[in-house]
Amino acid sequence: MKKNRYVFWGLVITTLISALDANIMQTASPTIVKQLGGMEFFAWIFVVYMLASTVTVPLYGKLSDMYGRKKLLMFSVGFFTLGSILCGMANSMITLIIFRGIQGLGAGGMIPLSMIIVGDLFTIERRGKIQAVFSGIWAISSIIGPILGSFFVEALTWRWIFFINIPIGIASVLCLLPYKEQMEFKKTHIDYKGFFLFGISITILLLSTNIKNSLWLVILGIIGLIVFVLVERKETHPFLPVSLFRNKGILMTNLYMLVYCLAFFGTSNFIPLYLQEGSQMSIYKSGLILLSIAFGWTFGSTPAGGWIIRFGYKNLFIIGSFVTTISGLALYLFITDLSYFSLFFILTIQGVAFGLIFAVGTIASQEFAESHIKGMSTSLQMFLKNIGTSIGVTAMGLIINHAVNIHIGMKNLFLYALVLSLINIVLSFAIPAKTTAVSESK
Repeated sequence: MKKNRYVFWGLVITTLISALDANIMQTASPTIVKQLGGMEFFAWIFVVYMLASTVTVPLYGKLSDMYGRKKLLMFSVGFFTLGSILCGMANSMITLIIFRGIQGLGAGGMIPLSMIIVGDLFTIERRGKIQAVFSGIWAISSIIGPILGSFFVEALTWRWIFFINIPIGIASVLCLLPYKEQMEFKKTHIDYKGFFLFGISITILLLSTNIKNSLWLVILGIIGLIVFVLVERKETHPFLPVSLFRNKGILMTNLYMLVYCLAFFGTSNFIPLYLQEGSQMSIYKSGLILLSIAFGWTFGSTPAGGWIIRFGYKNLFIIGSFVTTISGLALYLFITDLSYFSLFFILTIQGVAFGLIFAVGTIASQEFAESHIKGMSTSLQMFLKNIGTSIGVTAMGLIINHAVNIHIGMKNLFLYALVLSLINIVLSFAIPAKTTAVSESK
């Protein structure tokens, strides 16, 4: 148990690195561009990191089922730290972008592998509470990150937003050292051909969400995925195991989570913008509104493990879907008339649904899967969440930008989310209630 405590803190620190990196760049990036030059490459600081960290998620899951979680997580943290050191030493925008790609290659394994280890070590009841802790880290980092970024830029140098990852990365690895994995991992053939086709196709599709007039990229990406499917059908050991898609629980849960992230998860990106432009609210106050989702998320995810034992997956997905839809309907109908505290309350309710759905979805991806593909199943769901969020945020951005004003834009955004949330309600009824592992303790 004591060793598990060290592992837990190692996972917490790993999550902290990821969360800080996601938020600390917001305030520091303008200064970085000003010093290094190359404003035309500004977006690529974020795009290349997002591409590298998203596309590699399934590969980390596959490798973790073959070689174990511990070594792979230590490698990903080490690779991320190396990328951070290189970013801190960058002397041009081009080199910074390249080094951000290296950083992203390491980041792709940090959160998925942490969640997989949580699934290996802890019972279903405890996993919900642990995910609540991780959610709290992201919430705190969303506030502390931009403040730290400003501090480093003004008091020291922007390079410290990367160098700060060095001691944190070392601490994470040291905490993981005592961890002894009990599972046996079976080394099999790695379908690099399939990963290459899959990775290139997804990269092209994600690029299309960040480039104007990108229809040809969408077509090329879809063609790539079709070729991937045709090639994989003939592969003895495919990159994405067929059992992942023959398993109804995994298939329906992943489809549900993809649509869920397409629908509502990106709305929080635009609410501070709406408050700033629509209500002339300060940046500080408009940012604090997102604490509502963080608070709700904690209350929704903490008891999720116990509720799974009591009510089963299906009922919780149905309840979470209805709560999300009803709160979304309230936002659609009253967004232009809500007071700050009324909006805070509705977003808190929606945060409870987010926390419940994400905790139950992660646990389901592990419990529905056989032990030898648990890592792949967990990482595949996280990959689909990233894809859904990326595409969803892009779609919402287009809706906002094409509206007459910000008020109409927000109403159209929530209408889009409502339509998809109705699809989620239908999908929730197709998810199995329980798994054979649901009552087993670890």
